[in-house]
Parts: sequence; structure tokens; C-alpha cells
Amino acid sequence: MPIGSASDTIRKFNAVAQANEEVLKKNPYSDTYKIQAFDTKNYGRPPPGSKTEARGIKAGVHVCREILFLCETIDSNADGEEPHKYVKFGKLFNIYSFYSDKLVGMLIRARKYGLVHFEGEMLYQRQDDEKIITMLMSLQEIRESLTASGDPANCIQIRRNSEPVAFVPPVSKEAPRPRPIRSDSVTSSKAKFEAPPPPNTDSLPVQGRPKKPWTPKDTSKAPVFCSY
Repeated sequence: MPIGSASDTIRKFNAVAQANEEVLKKNPYSDTYKIQAFDTKNYGRPPPGSKTEARGIKAGVHVCREILFLCETIDSNADGEEPHKYVKFGKLFNIYSFYSDKLVGMLIRARKYGLVHFEGEMLYQRQDDEKIITMLMSLQEIRESLTASGDPANCIQIRRNSEPVAFVPPVSKEAPRPRPIRSDSVTSSKAKFEAPPPPNTDSLPVQGRPKKPWTPKDTSKAPVFCSY
């Protein structure tokens, strides 16, 4: 095994020391910590060539596949015509729960990139079962335009070949509010269901003949059907 010169050893040692010093400058618990300055372009992104960047790119490809599968599930179970097919959230939840438990997260991400539309910031099971999930693009167009960007910060990019079709969400009709109940109607309803007071029997006249007092029957004259 060839042995390097002393200058090579010193150069390697200095390189390791320099790398360690750079790491300590980013560590807030070290004595040599310095506040990091980030530009707008690289803020929130991992260092280039790091394992974190590689994991982010891999996760972006996975999310892209999940969103495409979600759009395919909506298209195969939706009503209406392209490009604005729609399905209720309750029905979609029951179908998608057999494949994944990330339905709401994928819907929010798909809405972020302009693929679907639904009202509200969040969707909850049972509470939002009647909410409509509407596709904003046809499935074929989504397959052609949806790709992974390779950027961990923005993992998906949409390449549109044409202008999107304008979509106006339907205005939800609110249920009519109940009319306020008046105090007199409340009083009458209470009086209707309250039991009337018992009548005063002392002041009522006696109707018919008075009842005879009860006396036990004489059982000595009862017929005998058998004898011993």
C-alpha cells in the first residue's frame, strides 16, 4: 500500500477540519454558530446532492403516482361528462379507503395544482359526505400533463397543452331557517300537553244508586262434585 507524503496527510487533515468547522457553523448549539442567510431561490430546499434531496425527489414521484391514481378512481366512479366529472365525498371515501388512508391529503394536493375542486378547507367523514368533488381536467389530459418535477419543494408540475376549461362551482342552496317561535304559541303548546288538574269530587253530585259494601260469599252452600 503506497504511503503518501506528509504534505498529503496535512492536506487531508485540513480538509476534514474545514468540513467540521462548516458543520459547526450551522449547529445552533456550538460556540461557532452563525445565523444562516438564505436567498429566496434556495430557501426550504435541501443541500444539492444530499441524501435528503434524493429522498425528496423519490417522494415527489410517489406523490405524483398517488394523485394520478386518485384522479383515475374519481373518473371511474364519477357522474357527469368530461372534463367536469363529479362524485360525492362519502362515496369516494368508501371506495378509496380500500386502497389508501390518505384521501383528504391527496385531494388537497390535487386541488393545489388545479386538478380537482371542492368547497371548504378540509373534508371530514360523515360531516362532508354530501360535498361534491369535481374534476377540472379530463383524465387523458391529466395523464399527459401530470409529471414529477424533480424538485423536492415543488414535486409536481402540470404541463398544459391548452387553456383550461372555465369552471364555475355551483352555488349551494342554504336550507331555510326555521321561523322563531312566539311566546304565546309556546304557552299554548305547553298547555296542550299538560295534564288537566283532577276534579274536586266533594262538590260533584252522586249519580245513580250508591254501591253496596263488599261482603264475602258464603262458600258452605257451594255444590260438591266428588266425595271421598
